[in-house]
Amino acid sequence: MTDHRPDPFENLGNTAVPPPRAGAKAAALAAARAAFAETEAKKTASETQGSDRRRRHMSITSIFKGFSIMDMRIPVGTAAVALLLLPLGYQLYSTTAMTSVNPVPRPQISAPATDPGSARARNEVAEIAVQQAPAAADSDAIAAPEPMLLESEAAPEMRMAVPPSTMPAPAPAITQSLSAVQNEAYGAPAGGLAKQQSVFADEASRMAPQPSGDQFTSFDEQRLKIAAEEPVSTFSIDVDTASYSYVRRMLEDGYLPEPDAVRIEELINYFPYDYPAAPSATVPFQPTLKVFPTPWNAKTQILSIGIRGYEPPAEAIAPSNLVFLIDTSGSMDEPDKLPLLKRSFALLLDQLSDDDTVSIVAYAGSAGVVLDPTKANEKAKILSALDELGAGGSTAGADGIELAYRLAEEGKTSGTNRVILATDGDFNVGIDDPDALKQFIAKKRQSGISLSVLGFGRGNLDDATMQALAQNGNGNASYISNFAEAKKVLVEEVGGTLHTIAQDVKIQVEFNPALVSEYRLIGYETRHLEREDFNNDAVDAGDIGAGHTVTALYEITPAGSGQVDPLRYGNSEATTGGSDEIAFLKMRYKLPGESVSQLIEQPVTPEVTYDDIAAAGIDAQFATAVAAFGQKLKGSVYGTDMTWAEILALAKASRGTDESGYRAEFIRLVQDAAMLEPDAK
Repeated sequence: MTDHRPDPFENLGNTAVPPPRAGAKAAALAAARAAFAETEAKKTASETQGSDRRRRHMSITSIFKGFSIMDMRIPVGTAAVALLLLPLGYQLYSTTAMTSVNPVPRPQISAPATDPGSARARNEVAEIAVQQAPAAADSDAIAAPEPMLLESEAAPEMRMAVPPSTMPAPAPAITQSLSAVQNEAYGAPAGGLAKQQSVFADEASRMAPQPSGDQFTSFDEQRLKIAAEEPVSTFSIDVDTASYSYVRRMLEDGYLPEPDAVRIEELINYFPYDYPAAPSATVPFQPTLKVFPTPWNAKTQILSIGIRGYEPPAEAIAPSNLVFLIDTSGSMDEPDKLPLLKRSFALLLDQLSDDDTVSIVAYAGSAGVVLDPTKANEKAKILSALDELGAGGSTAGADGIELAYRLAEEGKTSGTNRVILATDGDFNVGIDDPDALKQFIAKKRQSGISLSVLGFGRGNLDDATMQALAQNGNGNASYISNFAEAKKVLVEEVGGTLHTIAQDVKIQVEFNPALVSEYRLIGYETRHLEREDFNNDAVDAGDIGAGHTVTALYEITPAGSGQVDPLRYGNSEATTGGSDEIAFLKMRYKLPGESVSQLIEQPVTPEVTYDDIAAAGIDAQFATAVAAFGQKLKGSVYGTDMTWAEILALAKASRGTDESGYRAEFIRLVQDAAMLEPDAK
């Protein structure tokens, strides 16, 4: 049967063109912009932490203009869809009045068959909504919306904000139609567009990049020991601070660090403490001992051992010979990596004397000798060499480590001779085998050339190798997370970073079983030494730099209050040594350039015992607060019953003058951790 009804499209061709309607064009533009913004948000959220796609894309205009700007990174498909939607808006703009005179039946358009999470599906939804919007959308009474911000990876000044006066909102009918179509297309529950937007937001949060790729040494926590069975504890001192800097960055970025990233002794030793100064260069430190109640366990006490390195006058410091070994692989092409590294080394350069020597070796992208040994007073030449470094290329690496040590040999002085390796985690410096690399560095250490490691960035950090190389190189490991940290490490603490006053520093504590039933060392898991290593000068240990402070904390249990039952057939009469000593401290160290160690001995007597932690002083309180923070953050089996509020109160009570603001920063980190991991109810 033939349909004799008039063809509506023929009538459409004979109809006069009506005057334009502003509301429809604005609605189409709004739908197109919304689709574009949502596409960009989902694309950015789906990227994985640590991949090459995280690096900023550089505009091609940098080739011609000599500078780079951040690319808007608009996908071709999204741009094409936007261009298709704009003519649609113009068509609605010029034909809406016609439909009100001669209504034309619209074909029924089903929900898009594409993936509802794709950009194509969202753009189809926007098009369907505009097509199905009723004529009631012609109302001129359209409320002005908030400014729309098109998000991209461009800098804030390059983002396009549309003012309210030029971007009218879709009419209520259009909004309702868009909500209904979205709910049908995506199978969304009742609640309309607002609820569906919430679903998208939750999904974006779930797909947000998580920190990954960083590697840490796995270790077991120090266990509780019975003094009658194992009365002696021996370990190497640790002046590294990388763990605290990394933990701080993670918390500030809204993440909890993984347990192996938390080395409690490095958290404690990040902060300076006001221990008494050392008497002379030949006796470069003297221990400060205190015993006071444990804030997280009423049955135990804390034994605090603190030392502060001797600070020689400037005229007594011999010239330094420094070689910067810099990673220029492609992964360093991020703002918190190579650019921050350059600014950090520029800070260090300002701290050097005119007689100091600087060399630069780069590996990976621009491998080779960048700067031969140069006096530090030639700052323009050194800064120019730094500025010319660029990240790129493979991580194949050259013989970077051998080049660096060769230059260190050429410029060797009677003072500090040190290679400073700066990287985001690419240690392919020319020796592929990790064990061979450690042996190479240890051998060079014996010739008087040390190695320090500076870590930059996140997502590729190989903390395990960084720690191992620094320990084998008699140097320190630091993590530079921002410019403020670079200032702390390379300006405020440059003496401790560069100028060694004592080498192979070891600590040994013997506990009196008559007064101490149990003990455990807090932290220092990766610095454990055997008892026989203490007197063996061939065994390597940590070095202390000028002015450096080091703190070690033991949690001790007085006799009669232990967690472990005494042996049925054990010796019930413990030897006291004829005194009331709680413990006996021994320290060994070598003066720079010497091979025979010196010995310091000091008993721990009741005279250094305090009944109240407040009476022990603010340094003792603060170090204990940091230890409690580290234990709780790490998920330790000890001390986790102390709440964040209690840790916070202890830290606030021991803030002191805090001229550098480091303790105030720690207080903020405790608050951040409490929000990310609330106390169990």
